[in-house]
Amino acid sequence: MREQREITINLNDINEKNNEGGKHSKEKGKMTLKKKIVLLIVAVLLAACIVAGILLWPLIDGMLNHQRDESFDDKDINVNILTQELFKEKYINIALFGLDNRSNQMSGRSDAVIILTIDRVHNKIKMTSLARDSYVKMDGHGQDKLTHAYAFGRAQLAVRTLNQNYDMDITDYVTVNFFQMVDLIDYVGGVEIDVDASEMSVMNTHYVNHLNKIGIPCKRITKTGKQLLTGSQALAYTRNRYSPGGDVERGNRQKEVLMAAYEKMMASNVFKLSTAVGLLLKNCETSLSNAELLELGTWAIKNSPTIESMSLPDKECKARDQKINGIYYFVYDLDIATQKIHDFIKEEGTYIKEEESSEPTSSTTSN
Repeated sequence: MREQREITINLNDINEKNNEGGKHSKEKGKMTLKKKIVLLIVAVLLAACIVAGILLWPLIDGMLNHQRDESFDDKDINVNILTQELFKEKYINIALFGLDNRSNQMSGRSDAVIILTIDRVHNKIKMTSLARDSYVKMDGHGQDKLTHAYAFGRAQLAVRTLNQNYDMDITDYVTVNFFQMVDLIDYVGGVEIDVDASEMSVMNTHYVNHLNKIGIPCKRITKTGKQLLTGSQALAYTRNRYSPGGDVERGNRQKEVLMAAYEKMMASNVFKLSTAVGLLLKNCETSLSNAELLELGTWAIKNSPTIESMSLPDKECKARDQKINGIYYFVYDLDIATQKIHDFIKEEGTYIKEEESSEPTSSTTSN
């Protein structure tokens, strides 16, 4: 628990100081008293904010205006009305897209696709990551890799694709550029990650040298096990798709870094936290309004929710690599995956699958 300071203000002291200097006019004296009363109110509010742990949110409010995606249409994203009724306001589902793009543009393929759930019933934040190469239906593009939805139609099509294939009620999204997260991770002092031998080898062989070549200083990893990674090392860790587990494990690594960064931010003092959140939001694009972000952030700080995660597909989804028209896709039973997502979110078997199987079988020509 953070140290709390008691702030004591004596009204008599204010009145005595105001009576000093009889040379001043009554009008000027009244003005001075008014100013001091205003300062008193500000001081009391400031103290209350510190105690509540939400001082940063008024600061963030001014940072968000240029970050919101005003073009996002939440009425054209194929929301499952039944799911929306089941979740209501107790479970808020938000699409989280992670880009691996060095430019400042929030465009390209989404290398991380995560359904972020605010679970107010169980006081949890849940993250369900979906393999980027998942073979799914996509409006206007037949069936293709899930990662291509963002490239074809930005967040609008990507959210619609999630709702369509997994019977979701998602109406908002947040896009994070992992390249631009380097500064944030360095600011909070790095993230502690458990690196195995394969991950260390791949990071050093495929990514560390590349990052240095493009102007992002990155030191080689010299040992395995739990260790503090810098922002650039964390980026190399999240980009790894060559260790065992492929894209599914890559998604897990991305979630691991996001959770570690979140925990470091939440452990910071309130002033450092406000700057960290500012850096985070600077590297994000979202459909959420200022008020919605403030409310969610206040809830997280007030309730200190636990974080849980799940990755799909797993063995129960009958996942397999399948070559279609010369291109490899990750094909699995979407009905089973949908069942698992809904049960993970609500922690009860309330979701009823459609009778017709949604396992994809048609072909496509996209890469």
